[in-house]
Amino acid sequence: KIQFDTNVTQLKQEGSRLVGVHTSKGFVESDVVVLAAGTGTPELCNPLGCHVPVTSSPSILIRMKTANKRIHTLISNAQFEARQLTDYTLLAAEDYIDESEENGPQAVGKRAYDTLRRSLKHGNQLELESIKVGWRPMPEDGYPIVGFHDHMNGLYLTLMHSAITLAPLIAHLAASEIIDGKSRNELDPCRLSRF
Repeated sequence: KIQFDTNVTQLKQEGSRLVGVHTSKGFVESDVVVLAAGTGTPELCNPLGCHVPVTSSPSILIRMKTANKRIHTLISNAQFEARQLTDYTLLAAEDYIDESEENGPQAVGKRAYDTLRRSLKHGNQLELESIKVGWRPMPEDGYPIVGFHDHMNGLYLTLMHSAITLAPLIAHLAASEIIDGKSRNELDPCRLSRF
């Protein structure tokens, strides 16, 4: 069952077991909670005494409208990083520098937009939709954290900076661990226990 527009407000534990989540629409009981809350992970885990070493890393996200698909893969080069989000939406990302007029999000985003308009075939048809700062989860050592929590039964963590890229693989491996109950060796370097 998918619940849209529903915020998770608290994880509920009984002893050393996680038994569900409190949400803005009530309590949801669960045998396993897969926590894929990005930068919100520490806020949810800390009250349980479950420290997860992650910080927030800002990135400037530039969203553009396109008449049709312009990019068929991820493009990452010295000039820009962009991908096609939908057939009619292009998303570019730039490093966050500071809040100054010259290097603030709006200035950096506008420069990236201008570069894409010049660089892509039919780029002059791109239409700027928004420039925002997104907050990416950054595990302390930069590598993904994936797997069951060592001290809280029923809590499965999926936390990584590169979530959009790794989501299909991580989802497949995580589902295998949760459903089959067998540890996947591919995820051994990603365990929380390494900290």
